[in-house]
Amino acid sequence: MEGDDLQDHNKLPELNLDAKQAQGFLTFFKKLPIDLKAVRFFDRRDYFTAHGENATFIAKTYYHTTVLRQISNGSDALSSVSVSKTMFETIVRDLLLERTDHSLELFEGSGSNWRITKRGTPGNLGSFEDILFANNDMQDSPVIVALIPNFREPGCTVGLGYVDLAKRVLGIAEFLDDSHFTNVESALVALGCKECVLPTEITKLTECKPLHDVMSKCGVMVTEIKKAEFKGGDVAKRLGRLVKGSIEPVRHLVSAFKFAPMALGVLLSYAELVDDETNCGNFSICQYNLNDYMRLDSDAMRALNVMESKTDANKNFSLFGLMNRTCTAGMGRRLLRMWLKQPLMDVTEINARLDLVQAFVEDTGFRLDMRQHLKRICDIQRMMRQVEKRRASLLHIVKLYQRRQL
Repeated sequence: MEGDDLQDHNKLPELNLDAKQAQGFLTFFKKLPIDLKAVRFFDRRDYFTAHGENATFIAKTYYHTTVLRQISNGSDALSSVSVSKTMFETIVRDLLLERTDHSLELFEGSGSNWRITKRGTPGNLGSFEDILFANNDMQDSPVIVALIPNFREPGCTVGLGYVDLAKRVLGIAEFLDDSHFTNVESALVALGCKECVLPTEITKLTECKPLHDVMSKCGVMVTEIKKAEFKGGDVAKRLGRLVKGSIEPVRHLVSAFKFAPMALGVLLSYAELVDDETNCGNFSICQYNLNDYMRLDSDAMRALNVMESKTDANKNFSLFGLMNRTCTAGMGRRLLRMWLKQPLMDVTEINARLDLVQAFVEDTGFRLDMRQHLKRICDIQRMMRQVEKRRASLLHIVKLYQRRQL
């Protein structure tokens, strides 16, 4: 595999720029703001390029080489690596779905005129969804969380907001936590959080070090935003545009919390939800309650082998792998992941779920019929999102129509 990657690297065209083009690009590149987490690609139509520290990272991580090409000479020299379209998709999938330590930016343009056309993070895949899931199912629902820890309150009060873009769900919660942030860890695990937004000023506090440790244990990318951006005053109004139905229940829910609305408010801006007209009226909102589910931390999840791991000997090594034999679409796999991360505590809900299991066990004909029908069901959630985003092709519409006839 490493040899194939290196061979692919050697086959790629060299970025040939004349002196004027090279100077224009160098001028633009040097003006880019420093972001140690951002991996920036530049679309060259038939291939892509990365430069500077990004080029070194790409070459070492994906091509297993330290050989880099240079733009210009002397003190103005800028290292460069070329990436094929196939390899670009592989890197995008790895950075946004497997790793949680980088954001991704794609630029288009020429000379000294370039603009960002795609931006994505592990919690907000953004416009990279078309690349990520063109030929693959969405296995998990990336969730982005924002937290506001208030250390002036006894025991530390935590305001939490989250956005699940795949399911079009907004969530809000507020709870007391201890100095080790055990409740925060349980919430991150249960929600399947991939990215967490924190106020920059708070992250520098000594009391916040255990919170960073929790993020590291859970494999969550931390994004820092100035505390001034955490505004809760107009959250209900902005939510009124996103949430379907009357605005009164939304106002009532938001008014019940002191810090959580600010956490949710910063996510609305960070994920640019309100600015996108296709989101209007397509979201739902709920209160997340820690007591609804058994509280599992990251250590318990690993010890119990609940979810799959890269070190698993085979697919049957985890509980998810054992139960994932009948999920034929990404929609089903995402639901299974959610159920495993959120073990029910309510007896009534547990019995309702067991009644369904009993029906499948006792009625073989019903079970086989359902299995045959579900095999023909595609990822309706993702297709509907394509329709809402106005990115759906005729093929998507035909598939949705066919599923409606089942």
